Amino acid sequence: MVFKLHCALMQFVIKELKPVDVHASASSYIALPAEERQKVVQAFLGRMDLVDAFIAVNPARLSQDEMEIVSSWRHLVFGRFIALRQLKKHMILLSCDGASTAYALTGLIEPIESVIEQPLPTMIETVLLPFRGKIIYDGVISRFNVAFGSGSRRGFEEHLRAAKASNGFFTSLPASPAAHTAQPAGESPKPKFARRTQSQVPAVGQVLTQIVGMTDAFCAEHLTKEYASLCRKLAEKLAGKRPSPLLRGELESWACGIIRTIGWVNFLDDPSESPHMKLPMVDRAFGVGESTSQGKAKAIRQCLKIRQFDHRWMLPSRWESEPIVWTLRDPNGLMVDIRRQPVTMQRAAFKQGLIPYVPADRQATAVQERIATSSVRRLFQFKITLRGIKPAIWRRIQVWDDTLDRLHEYLQAAMGWTNSHLHSFFIKGQRCGDPELLDDGFEPFSGLDSTQTLMSAVLPTDGEPLSFEYHYDFGDGWVHDVLFEGSPPPEPSVVYPQCLEGEHACPPEDVGGTDGYLEYLQALADPSHEEHQQMLDWNGPFNPRAFNARRATHLMQEGMPDWRKMV
Repeated sequence: MVFKLHCALMQFVIKELKPVDVHASASSYIALPAEERQKVVQAFLGRMDLVDAFIAVNPARLSQDEMEIVSSWRHLVFGRFIALRQLKKHMILLSCDGASTAYALTGLIEPIESVIEQPLPTMIETVLLPFRGKIIYDGVISRFNVAFGSGSRRGFEEHLRAAKASNGFFTSLPASPAAHTAQPAGESPKPKFARRTQSQVPAVGQVLTQIVGMTDAFCAEHLTKEYASLCRKLAEKLAGKRPSPLLRGELESWACGIIRTIGWVNFLDDPSESPHMKLPMVDRAFGVGESTSQGKAKAIRQCLKIRQFDHRWMLPSRWESEPIVWTLRDPNGLMVDIRRQPVTMQRAAFKQGLIPYVPADRQATAVQERIATSSVRRLFQFKITLRGIKPAIWRRIQVWDDTLDRLHEYLQAAMGWTNSHLHSFFIKGQRCGDPELLDDGFEPFSGLDSTQTLMSAVLPTDGEPLSFEYHYDFGDGWVHDVLFEGSPPPEPSVVYPQCLEGEHACPPEDVGGTDGYLEYLQALADPSHEEHQQMLDWNGPFNPRAFNARRATHLMQEGMPDWRKMV
């Protein structure tokens, strides 16, 4: 499961940030060399907000339990560690940041010692992840050719003893906070946590754990899980600063300032909001003076450049209802709702961190979820004929109801095209296509969005025949006449989609349209033709009568490469 979840998240990072040049197929992250995977991980560590975006879009259609595991990875720890020794259940790692901190790292499949393949102790660099009460790693471990003498080893043992003595030896991330004690009825709530004395100088990890425990306990009693999640995220951001401001001042005042900050962004003190709470009540709950908590909140806002309506710190449940989150300035200097702009603009805005997710992606995901959960899904049959070629090049296919974009992929695979050019449908006089591809930069595409329009939305419900056009490669100008032949009953033992039959091979890509294809065939058929050898060198041997329905079915079921990821 860990590999599945981590690869899904890294695929999302590749798609959104493009740190490496790969096609974002289901296995591309796994297939990358170690140094390329490291680039993806580094890009992710610089944009931890992608965890929230991944959860919002859920491109891999993960279950609720799996999404909660991914959400917990906000508590990851990245850095260099001393791999001290391998025990039966875990490897002991010592932090290299100068803090008295140690971690119990569990191997994913085999002991960590087998992965490192170097004598212990040794230095490594990796990302530690929480997983069901244990600490695992992200599958990438960088090793350093460093040898340690006996003096260093004694120092490591003292480091481990100090970590255990200061409760800095962690077997999970983050360490479990102290249990919250309920207040007697009628009294102001005040979390009970031990205050640290001036002589104590805890590591930032310990401070973070205590502050998160305070904010979690307060939000569990007075606010919501969304508030708790944002407070944790904000505390982690502050802990990640070097030096961390959390190491200066009372922990209660920082916890109070964090809740005040999230409450300020989300108008917690507005009586029309739910939940609602006056901010001075937060101060009283933590036993912190109002001026102190206001000062901490101001320091947090300045440190992280937080503003009201800042989507990074807004409750995700408020995103849709706050137009200002989506109001941006377009290239012409006009204020526009990015949700109504081309997908290319949405992606650019998301990559710059200006919006919480790409609206078009969420809409497309919602369409696929409706398809996956539909209890009644019709099977459709089509005959596709390439216009202008004799003898006719045609295919007959059967496919489940899905988006018109998916029908485009099936047509490509069945015909034998390679999805290397633009396309569009013309159905009942209306153009249908992918707005992200068909937007010409001058005005937004105004037809039907094929990525969100189902076949069943444009085909006759009674199964009556309907003819429409499918255009491919606007340069060569290929036009396909598509005939909807009805909705046959599915065969229980058949896996769909299926190419039932057809005749003749698909023309080569970029051959020059119908005229170019005829000239190409003439040149191939006549060895004395002046372009005969040139055509052979260009495309190799070609049999215009060849067609295999079984291979076409295999290509339809395997899926086509995404044109957008090939440019």
